[in-house]
Amino acid sequence: MDQDYTFEKSLCKRFIQEFREVDGGRSALPKYVNILQEVSNRRTYSVDIQLGDLQDFAPNDEHYKKLVHHISTNTVRYIYMFSEVADELLPPSNLECEGGDTFDILMRQREQAEQENTGESQDIAHQLPALLRRRYRIYIHVTDKHDVLQIRNIRAANIGSLVKFKGICTRVGDVKPLLEVACFTCDCCGFEIYQEVAGDNFNPIAGCPSRICSARGSSEPKIFLETRASKFVKYQEVRIQELPEDVPVGHIPRSLTVQVKGELTRSMGPGDRVEVTGVFLPKPHTGFKVKTSIEHKLGNVQEQLVTGSGGVLATMLFWITTQFQRGGLSGNSQRCQR
Repeated sequence: MDQDYTFEKSLCKRFIQEFREVDGGRSALPKYVNILQEVSNRRTYSVDIQLGDLQDFAPNDEHYKKLVHHISTNTVRYIYMFSEVADELLPPSNLECEGGDTFDILMRQREQAEQENTGESQDIAHQLPALLRRRYRIYIHVTDKHDVLQIRNIRAANIGSLVKFKGICTRVGDVKPLLEVACFTCDCCGFEIYQEVAGDNFNPIAGCPSRICSARGSSEPKIFLETRASKFVKYQEVRIQELPEDVPVGHIPRSLTVQVKGELTRSMGPGDRVEVTGVFLPKPHTGFKVKTSIEHKLGNVQEQLVTGSGGVLATMLFWITTQFQRGGLSGNSQRCQR
């Protein structure tokens, strides 16, 4: 059954506009409207959506019950949906400040340049992405009744869903900048191209799509990455190991790598017991890294076949057959594995 994302977006918009917390028997001001006003006033940079509030908003409405379930099982899609709704409902700042900060000045210059070049170019890459204008992040919070899973019980069926687990921080990486929107400038015509980056790797735009450079045709225009005009976000990787009481006798503790972004960075330290709520997603290796990894491991297997060290061979063959070829090695190798 196909989902009507347009209808569900209208449900999210109504929830953001109308939800009120009851304080002392009286209905207070809309909760999320006040949060968006704080975002507009540069006092906060996160919008926390509580699934419990979504359940209490219309407890007898079946559409909202299905919406809560869809958010829990396809979280990333609905984070983008709430971001679009917040962009539409974001009020103007009510603080008296002259000029604004550097980001506001840069955005006004870009918007002015976009209006001036409206008749000259209608290329999508030249338009300002919504992610570039956005100065906040959406966070989804589960209810108190949400099951707390053990790390070893998080499986493939949980991919894309909200999961909640407890563990111990064993390794905390450095905070690094992660590129979200890349800005390229053409050396010939000064045209600005914006490219949204969805993951850790991306393929940069090769040529300039402007009409001026397209009319020339013969010479290939050069574009350069403008780091100061691009958008970066704080990024950190944390290794979480399952609690000692969750490890069965005789088993090795399992662990997960947690990617922390935005204001959540530097919130955990080595040795801390934490409760993490996030989206469980796979992170495959791509490109040259996969090729070199496979060649290196296959080379180790051939070396172990010659030397005859069967213990390391069995482990290596199991990793290769399960991850890449699954039964694609020779019969002698598989007999050694058994």
